Amino acid sequence: MSDSNGFTRIKQIMKNKKWFLIAAAVVLLISLCIIFPIESSKSDFIADYIYTYITLVTAVIIAMYGLMGKNFFKGLLFIFCSAAFSVFCWFFLLPTDELTESSSGFLALIVVILTVFVNFAALFMGTVTGIISGLLFLIVNARVLKDENRYKLFAKRLLAYLLILVIVSMLFYKGGDWIDEISDYFKPN
Repeated sequence: MSDSNGFTRIKQIMKNKKWFLIAAAVVLLISLCIIFPIESSKSDFIADYIYTYITLVTAVIIAMYGLMGKNFFKGLLFIFCSAAFSVFCWFFLLPTDELTESSSGFLALIVVILTVFVNFAALFMGTVTGIISGLLFLIVNARVLKDENRYKLFAKRLLAYLLILVIVSMLFYKGGDWIDEISDYFKPN
């Protein structure tokens, strides 16, 4: 009798997960098909897409809960740690111009402004690439990486995460032109 009760409980949990995934898909479709076109017709800057970002984040959180269930908070913690690690990497690996100090106050002011800009860029790009890399790694980890040996699995996970982080960071470092470069690469000569 206890086996049938356990089985019905598992079925109920799976049904709830399906509903969460369906809700995430609906929110994503609303965000991409309704909210984004409305906001893109009214705005000139990417920072003006506030409702699009809010609905995309809501869809991702609902989908994460639907996919991860009781491990949802572990996933959020991993994404937070991924963003922190990425910011740390961007602060140390982002190339800076080697400006020499001068007696000119104006040049010193420019150096300070550039330093603040580089630190802001490292913080922003590190956060964004960390979140995207964390989400992609959670998907790869759940669907692809499976191994019985704990040590081999850890090495595979670490290598997969670092590879995803490097690829996403390189794409963001190149800016928005990487889509054009990839499409130019596949065009026939």
